[in-house]
Amino acid sequence: MISTSPSPKKWKPPEDDTKSVLFVRAELDDYGLDVYEFRVLAHVARREGKSNKSKGKGCYARQKTIAQTCGMSHRKAQSVLSILCDAGLLEIQRRQGGTNTYRVASPSQWNHPDDLPRIRKKYKSSSDHTLSEQPISSGVSSEPTEDF
Repeated sequence: MISTSPSPKKWKPPEDDTKSVLFVRAELDDYGLDVYEFRVLAHVARREGKSNKSKGKGCYARQKTIAQTCGMSHRKAQSVLSILCDAGLLEIQRRQGGTNTYRVASPSQWNHPDDLPRIRKKYKSSSDHTLSEQPISSGVSSEPTEDF
């Protein structure tokens, strides 16, 4: 079951300016990430902290918090984070007694997109399917059913 992201507590639209609301590099857009991988990568990039206050220390949110914010199960978020790290899109700093810190890696460190299926296969469980891999049901069954 896919949960939806919680509504932000204090949301207001950003002020209009000349900057694009969202910029995605062509290389990233064409990389072949699924919706879960792209969502987690975008969240880590936002939380990474490029402001003067945080000085780019990385995203140190708990995996459970990342999962809730991105609208997926904790297990799915763990799998996606592992895939993104193995693909070289994220760097991980393991911290003793604290949450791991994630940073978006420089594009020169990204593995070739052709490696992505092999990397995904390493972390796939039988119950872990992306939306595009789920079987499509027509709603018609060839099996007899009983009405209760």
